[in-house]
Amino acid sequence: MRDAHAEGGMMRRVSQRASRCAVLGAALAAVSIAGAGDAQAQAAPAVSAAMDRAISRARALVDSGSGSDARNVLDSLVGAAANANDLGEALFWRAALAERIGDAERDWKRLIIEVPLSPRGSDALVRLGELEMLRGHPVEARTYFSRVVREYPGGAGTARSQLWIAKSYAAQRDLPRACVALVDAAATGVPEGELRLQAEELGRQCATVDKALIAKASEVPAKPTTKPTTKPTAAVPGNGKFSVQLAAYDTRAEADASAKRMVSRGIDARVDGDVKPFRVRAGYYETRAAASAALATLKKRGQTGFIAEIAK
Repeated sequence: MRDAHAEGGMMRRVSQRASRCAVLGAALAAVSIAGAGDAQAQAAPAVSAAMDRAISRARALVDSGSGSDARNVLDSLVGAAANANDLGEALFWRAALAERIGDAERDWKRLIIEVPLSPRGSDALVRLGELEMLRGHPVEARTYFSRVVREYPGGAGTARSQLWIAKSYAAQRDLPRACVALVDAAATGVPEGELRLQAEELGRQCATVDKALIAKASEVPAKPTTKPTTKPTAAVPGNGKFSVQLAAYDTRAEADASAKRMVSRGIDARVDGDVKPFRVRAGYYETRAAASAALATLKKRGQTGFIAEIAK
């Protein structure tokens, strides 16, 4: 048993080194597999029994080597999802089992904009953050992980995101702030396995850092990773021809909840419409170019959307 344990630890370290040298496509496979494992460990989201059975069938097809058939099943599930939880679950697994990184990223982003209240919202944000870390973009990655900590406190992805935040600062060679973030991660409980090993390694590095520098980093707020959302160019709704659409819902309650969460993040969100779909939008702009500039700023903060023309 002792030899097997040592061998297992060696294999984990070899796998870690290999993942750093692998191409981005191979890295996506590692992230997807890890995501699938985490999903199994969590409580099952409130999805229909039919959706749950269909996804199990798709995963079995992947395990048997029939990836193309599995993706056909998942495509049909996304198109036929009867409710928000089913759609979120179908999008999550289609991304987790995707062959190409672009396809996975597209579905995870679609999930957080179309069904942000899905139980899979936190999972999707974590995966998007991990992809940005693999690309070498720690600042962009931190926007996703910070959203998990802020919007899903106490959730299954909180500790994982706290650790990733610490690693993102370490990647920027800001070790004092990484050590502060590591303390936050330890407070939420770092999960066992590879993440625990990484936390322990970062902890050893923190032991060599001047305690005064760590104390200073804990007192001084981190600089914003992105610029705050700019005010609309047209303050009066009647002058606005365009807006940034962030999400849409079948019920007013869901739309209001989504807008409230966005407002708490500093986004000028509102709900448009008196009948479904109730659209969550931000800002009023006189030109498409102005709306596009606002959307670009939102994307830097991890918020996806598109330009919508306001009906008069």
